[in-house]
Amino acid sequence: MAALVGWLSMTGTPHPRPVLERRLEAAAWQHRATVVRAPAGWGKTFGLDAWAASSPRRDRIARAELDPPCADPVMFWTRVAEALARADDRFAHLPPPPAGTDDRQVWIAELLATGRSAAADLVLAIDSFERADTATVGAELGQFLHGRTRIRLLLAGRTRPRLALARLRAAGALAEIGTGDLALTADEARSLLGGPAGPEYEDTIRRAEGWPIALRIAAEHPRERLRGDHHHLYDYVVEEVLDPLPPDVRRFLLDTAVLDWLSGPLCDAVTGGTDGAGQLARLDREGVFVVPLDRRRVWFRYHPLFREALHRAAALEGADSVRGHRRAARWFVGHGMPDRAVAHLLTAGDEADAGELIAATYWRMLDVGHTATVLDWIDRLPPRHLHADARLLLAHASASLFAGRTGDVHLALARAEAAPARPGELPDGLPSVDAGIALGRATLSALRGDVGEATRWARRARAMHGPEHFTQRANCDIILAGSAYYAGTDDDVEFRLAEIVESATPMRNTVAEVAGRAMLARVRADRADLDAAREQLARAAALVGSRQATAPFAARVLALCRAVVDHRGGAVDAAAAGYTEARDLSIAAADRITAPDAVLGLAELALDGGRAEDARRRLDEAALLLAECDDPGHRLRTRRATLEARRADRVAADPTAGGLLTVRQGTILQAVARGLSDAAIARELGVSPRTVHAHLRAVNARLNVHSRSDAVRAYRAAGGPA
Repeated sequence: MAALVGWLSMTGTPHPRPVLERRLEAAAWQHRATVVRAPAGWGKTFGLDAWAASSPRRDRIARAELDPPCADPVMFWTRVAEALARADDRFAHLPPPPAGTDDRQVWIAELLATGRSAAADLVLAIDSFERADTATVGAELGQFLHGRTRIRLLLAGRTRPRLALARLRAAGALAEIGTGDLALTADEARSLLGGPAGPEYEDTIRRAEGWPIALRIAAEHPRERLRGDHHHLYDYVVEEVLDPLPPDVRRFLLDTAVLDWLSGPLCDAVTGGTDGAGQLARLDREGVFVVPLDRRRVWFRYHPLFREALHRAAALEGADSVRGHRRAARWFVGHGMPDRAVAHLLTAGDEADAGELIAATYWRMLDVGHTATVLDWIDRLPPRHLHADARLLLAHASASLFAGRTGDVHLALARAEAAPARPGELPDGLPSVDAGIALGRATLSALRGDVGEATRWARRARAMHGPEHFTQRANCDIILAGSAYYAGTDDDVEFRLAEIVESATPMRNTVAEVAGRAMLARVRADRADLDAAREQLARAAALVGSRQATAPFAARVLALCRAVVDHRGGAVDAAAAGYTEARDLSIAAADRITAPDAVLGLAELALDGGRAEDARRRLDEAALLLAECDDPGHRLRTRRATLEARRADRVAADPTAGGLLTVRQGTILQAVARGLSDAAIARELGVSPRTVHAHLRAVNARLNVHSRSDAVRAYRAAGGPA
């Protein structure tokens, strides 16, 4: 195991870490005290070694590394005096520290006085301080810390020192260096691993969270996935962390390994104990791989690799993990967090209870952007259980819609139609399974570019929803308004969108409100009311930020409508970026109606900028996308026809074939097409025949042809008016 401690260098010597060394240098010499605290294997000792070797004032650094006997205060102060004497001869004349407490206080005062007489500041760097962190040593070190001297103190260890540091912290005289400073950066980890970049490579870096010893083990075993139960890392955790702990603390760790979130009451529910908060505070103080999740240090989590090691240790000791997961699930349900309970129930194998919670919570999860979580739940359900429950199949269809997996949507809806009937309202706010299927069909039809079918299904779904089903009713209305806009048959679209926004806002239907405000902005931009349009966009954007609405549908509608408003307002670059974003998001989500809409916007920008060839490519792309739609509506068809007519008119008056040739080259090719000789062309243009020859050679090169007749044909094919 000793070989593992030599992390970062195959030779066992400290590897330079300039950022950490500069951080230690600044902290040690600018503050009265510095505390370096991190769990086992975070490179505290090697970090201190590298800093001490690189410091310009290395001869003024007194290093003291402690061992277990240093819990005795006499032994502790003996080590301190020896370290100081190696850095400054003045301390060599001090007598040995006395055994009596009162006498030792006098001796410490003499030590401080010797420090005051030093020619320059010193840093007393004490490593492995947890080995001496007793009440007696802490009290005496407090006397040393708050006395007048030129000795600056640096304490490094796994635990939080039992020192009164608040006054120093408030005065700005305390520097604190933790795992965030000691963790290897992604670049340092890549340098250490030295392997080919790839998903597994990056996953190792992510899972290690900068833990140096774990990354060293990963570097030594490049063909094995880094896990906490890897035999080398597991042995390290057991020997360096678990074995030294008291039995009650070790038992607490093994029993709570089932939890990805930790709080005192939750841990008590899982372990059957009464001091969960105290145990977590102790683990936090003693550096046992707990990561605080809030500033009040109420919620924690274990380091992921450490938790995996705990799982293995718990299994080897026969811990009942199923019971732990079930207890955790009950606690989360009882405290209003059913979504947290689902994962525990699935792990415990309680699919029926998990299914009930999924059916009740999936829509709320989707609305705040947790699409991947819902899909993971669905994937973990046995197929026989999933396919027998129409509610879960609707959850699958909805999550797949949010993820842009339209093929899965169709399959899930078909299975929901075939599943056993479930009468009555559903816990996700749907009035019935049939209403959910109708709404799913409406959404799927809209994505497939069939506004007629989308309207029919949305009307059917809306008729099944009463006023109390406000969330899903608003979703029906969004589909109806969008279909009416693209159909070009409803003059009341603006009014209907305003109603949707008004109803969705108090009900916190994030997706409907974002989409409604974005579409309302577009309608108002269409009638040149840009101020009102920008106001709606600003409110939609603020809503996304405040409620974390990350539904792909809302994202692409917002991108498209913002691009339209920017386009109408003359912000060409912003409009191009927005149309491109909307196009890419829509193609990725198989959204057949938004994609051609965005591409037509890019074609219009190209025509506005005089880029006829770019416009032709965009219009051709839009034609292909529209051809995939069963019924894209009157508006997009008309818009494409209008833009095609604009392009044709521009090309008819453009001798450059959309920028492919220069004006002079286009004029010469038109003359060639009329049958004029080079001499006749030269006379007509007032140039020499040699100039005509040069232009024609350039034309052949640009058009990639070898004869005049081929050049004329290529010119006409590119849109030239010859």
